[in-house]
Amino acid sequence: MKHDFIDKFSHLDSPVHRLDPRMKIIAVLAGITIIVTEPLTADLLHFLLYSALITAVVSISQLPVAYVLKRLLIVTPFILMASLFYPVSLLLGSDSLEKVRDELIMSGVIIFLKATLAVVLLVLLSSTEKFHRLLMAFRKLRVPVIITTVSALLYRYVFLIADETLKTTRARESRTPGRLRRGRIRAYGNQVAVIFIRSWERSQVIYKSMMSRGFTGEFYDINTMEAGLIDIVLPLLFVALLLTVRIVI
Repeated sequence: MKHDFIDKFSHLDSPVHRLDPRMKIIAVLAGITIIVTEPLTADLLHFLLYSALITAVVSISQLPVAYVLKRLLIVTPFILMASLFYPVSLLLGSDSLEKVRDELIMSGVIIFLKATLAVVLLVLLSSTEKFHRLLMAFRKLRVPVIITTVSALLYRYVFLIADETLKTTRARESRTPGRLRRGRIRAYGNQVAVIFIRSWERSQVIYKSMMSRGFTGEFYDINTMEAGLIDIVLPLLFVALLLTVRIVI
């Protein structure tokens, strides 16, 4: 199976893809900080300009718009809940609906825009760089090694479980053609048990193979990271434009 759920379009050749991953991480984290710290009374013009800047970067990166929207759709229910719960809490704490009606609507919209733009930036980061390169960049930025190592192992083993799920599903369907009408819970329960056991056994074999090859708990990359002038200027320009919108406009 293809292991490209996160970094499916990391192979593209665009100015954004060619940037040093460390600078991309810094720029994205700075951009998210600038956007999410906007007050709930902020002008909607700010978010319109933020959206224009981020859309321009997505366009330069050559990522398919449908792909970005699909990734955004996954978290949209959680964003909607967050944007609704806060106004509801204001409503419950207010004696008069008329006094807070406009504030309720505006705060919900601002929260929704903040979360949406932050998710788009994260999708942009994860889709324009290979996952192992991102982890290595985090390590270069002094993120604790335990975090990057666990993330790397989780990324690899999640596909192992998905592979076993695919195999056991095919085996079950070959023995029970058509829709299950009886014993559905038992059949699916047995399948989950088989997936767990087989995945556990395969993970033990993989781990022993890694240890026999001298695995010390950290993944290394033979490719070095060197940030050139363009790698520094372009991310800083993006952050500077966001700051200009936040402070000046």
